[in-house]
Amino acid sequence: MKKIFKELAAAQIMALLITGCASAVPAPVETAPKDGEQQVTEAATEAETAEAAVNEAEAETEAAAEASADAPENEALPYDDPKSLPEYTYTGTEEYLDVISKYMIDQDAELFGEERADVYIPCSLIAETDDTDPENILVYGVFNIDGYDLLNTTLAAVNGAQNYGIFHLKKNGDSAEVISAELPLTEEESIDLFAPIPGLYERVVELENSQGNAARAEAIASYINTNGLNITQWQDHGKAPEPVLNAPDTPEAANFYTFKSDLGYQITYDLREYSHMFTGDEDIYGRIEPDDVWTGTLMSVEKTDGDDTDAAIASALSDTGAEGLTGTDAVIGDGISCKRAAYDEKLSDGRIFRYICYAVPAGGSVITVVIETTVEKGISELSAEELEKTFEATLQTFTLL
Repeated sequence: MKKIFKELAAAQIMALLITGCASAVPAPVETAPKDGEQQVTEAATEAETAEAAVNEAEAETEAAAEASADAPENEALPYDDPKSLPEYTYTGTEEYLDVISKYMIDQDAELFGEERADVYIPCSLIAETDDTDPENILVYGVFNIDGYDLLNTTLAAVNGAQNYGIFHLKKNGDSAEVISAELPLTEEESIDLFAPIPGLYERVVELENSQGNAARAEAIASYINTNGLNITQWQDHGKAPEPVLNAPDTPEAANFYTFKSDLGYQITYDLREYSHMFTGDEDIYGRIEPDDVWTGTLMSVEKTDGDDTDAAIASALSDTGAEGLTGTDAVIGDGISCKRAAYDEKLSDGRIFRYICYAVPAGGSVITVVIETTVEKGISELSAEELEKTFEATLQTFTLL
């Protein structure tokens, strides 16, 4: 694992909430102010907007439940290939959200191409609409979208975006079409965008803070119910899974996901304990921890060419101060021979970055598995033995492909 990730991962994982590991089109804005940081100036309008949004969410959920009432019960996953998951379609009654949702999904599909998520589920909250000009209808609000991959019966967020902004539409017969979207990158730009309408920015922020999480959960449940899918929970990167509204409990076995990596190995991990992220060159499994604690306890897997295990260990720990490490004989998985090396990097502030690296020969290449943690007094003080114990059950499932 590279040191830069070690230093930044706490902030990165928190930011990924959220939406996953990559920004989607449109680009995300900065995190909205917490409750109390902004005061809503138009209380009456806010109350009306909140009531309308709640009614909208209830209507959409009821419609979705009715649509799925006669759907056959799924005894197993309904799709051999998760990429065949049906596309999300807005089923609510809020005007313009059908075309806005379709536009957002199409943008993400184009952006990610073959690497797109299994399904994209938008979650938008409209604060105000100005349709006085049918050639330039203005829709103000929160426009979020998350891309999910299906892991057994769990939708795991892998990318997405959070946006405050304005959609421009025009009438097209009985419907409308998106002309463009103004979706600022920063909070400052968002404030400037909404400035012509006093109090609008504060209303949008309050809408997100008060209804964003519930609306997202409703959107996920609506998608699942509408399509009669056997999906029981959803998960943000770095977070424990959340149950889908009104869904049956997740079977115990479905919490264990087997990942076949392009790096040439397979591993099974507990979705309740670890969150997986991959970059193409590296797979990262972070331990799920409380929101107010981050110890940097994670596992990273890389692949290097050649059969020199000591060179592979040096490469895997190249961004640390480790030099001249020589691996000792060890085993990983179900008796797979490998080399093991351990290294503690002491920092000036008293913390220790603790690493254990396994180098597994894999037919002309070496797969390195690095488990690591940050040792900090009063927060986390895992010994090397305790660190290995943390990942023991997962590492026992490691196999070469």
